[in-house]
Amino acid sequence: MVFADLKAMRHAFILILILVLPATSLLAQGEIDNQLRVMLRDERTYAGFLNSNGWGLNYRYGYWRNYRNQFIIDGDFAYVKHPKEVKSTVSYNYNTYRYVYGKKNLFWELKGTAGWQKELYRKIDRNGISVRLYYAGGLSLGFTKPIYYKVFTLSPVGEIIYEEYMKFDPSIHQQSIGGRGPFYMGFDELKLIPGLYGKAGFSFEYSRKDAVLHALEAGITITAYPKEVPIMATEQNNWLFFTLNVGYRFGRIIDISEAARSKSRKEKRAERKAAKAASSYTAY
Repeated sequence: MVFADLKAMRHAFILILILVLPATSLLAQGEIDNQLRVMLRDERTYAGFLNSNGWGLNYRYGYWRNYRNQFIIDGDFAYVKHPKEVKSTVSYNYNTYRYVYGKKNLFWELKGTAGWQKELYRKIDRNGISVRLYYAGGLSLGFTKPIYYKVFTLSPVGEIIYEEYMKFDPSIHQQSIGGRGPFYMGFDELKLIPGLYGKAGFSFEYSRKDAVLHALEAGITITAYPKEVPIMATEQNNWLFFTLNVGYRFGRIIDISEAARSKSRKEKRAERKAAKAASSYTAY
């Protein structure tokens, strides 16, 4: 198995400890929760993640199956970096963009998965935490976009004759790079790489209100492609990506009971306002 950069993994574990350990102190008994709870409940949530090889965004819809289990459908977007990337600047030209020497392509992923979320520990008071385990698998569509560099042509005495935008070529672009080219260049050369994707992790849900959801998450993902993904031209590329991640999730609870479905939008809006007012009163 090909692992991501170990230094990035250590940083991810540190983030997990920083985010999760303070929250566990809330497991102690606190204010009794007298809110009216939604019993038959779906969940619609959004999340942002810091990964050991980049960052990602997530949309999730959880379908109620019983009081502890949900069937989840996820959609993910991720930007993936190579562990050997090092950004450089052109010290004599302040009008150029920072660039990664030797980087051949930008790499993004669109992922669709299905799986389960199981509640391991249910909070019993307003200051408690619900601990959940989630796991899912599905497909990943990887997209590579070539990177263009601003390349100088120099005279025998070192003067710049002219400049042009070119893809990276390690045989000639040793000293002549003047920065990264415009981001829009190369979109007409996108290439698709299909693969398989799986993930698992823990979610620590700490919302004080029953109708909304706030959670910290920590997990792992594994993505496999049929060939190496050409991110770098000067380093070994991978076809298997093992990633650690931490993130924040937020969203709303959806009442799927027959009584809730029969109510109009106006009635639902009035109920939400009443619940919000009651919650504010209880807080005082």
